[in-house]
Amino acid sequence: MAEQRNRYRGSRPWLRLGFRAADGAVCHFDLVADTGSAPGLILRPDVMDRLRFLPYRNRVSNLGELVGGWVRLYNPEFGVVETVVAYGNARGAELAARSHPDFVGLIGLPILRVGEYGGNATDFWFRYPPT
Repeated sequence: MAEQRNRYRGSRPWLRLGFRAADGAVCHFDLVADTGSAPGLILRPDVMDRLRFLPYRNRVSNLGELVGGWVRLYNPEFGVVETVVAYGNARGAELAARSHPDFVGLIGLPILRVGEYGGNATDFWFRYPPT
């Protein structure tokens, strides 16, 4: 079972995920893990513009308008190579970046549930496939 384990940054759990951009390039981004987030991914708008290869309907949340699109998760080390819905939103990305400037957004419960995740006093981990 593949696992990514990261020490908290500040008090926040996080993951580094790979994506295949619309131009075919593979890029990696650090995202706050937020189990309370109904959207699977909320990204900084410039990152979303780079990754989005097809539009998806927008939605409104407590962060304002979330601009939807399809993106490609690309994490072959986990066996997670999937097309998922993500949203671009500056306010969500700013909230994530308050915890650490490397964070470009957040990964929410719908994506975390693809695998198995957890944490303790010092670390957060994600495993795939789930047991």
